[in-house]
Amino acid sequence: MVAVAAVALVIGVLGLLGWVVAGSVGESVAGWSRLDPEARFGATGRFTVAGLVGFGMGGLSSSFAGWPGWATIAAALAGTAVAIGASRLLGPAGRGGQD
Repeated sequence: MVAVAAVALVIGVLGLLGWVVAGSVGESVAGWSRLDPEARFGATGRFTVAGLVGFGMGGLSSSFAGWPGWATIAAALAGTAVAIGASRLLGPAGRGGQD
């Protein structure tokens, strides 16, 4: 389980960094709006990146705490749900975020 959570966390963090850089460039450089990941991938992309980060953090935290396998899976899924919920609440209004 540690390997699965670690891979999910690495992919999620790389996706998050890419999201931030592409969003910054897409919003601030004239004519580069095509790079904005929120416009390209929308809420589904944002939820995917957040879910990967949440799964990895929840899974690794519980694994290294010595929890049993079933509790580690539950913690990873709970981390996924919390991260997706946070990205929904904190996302941009009118594009899958706050209504």
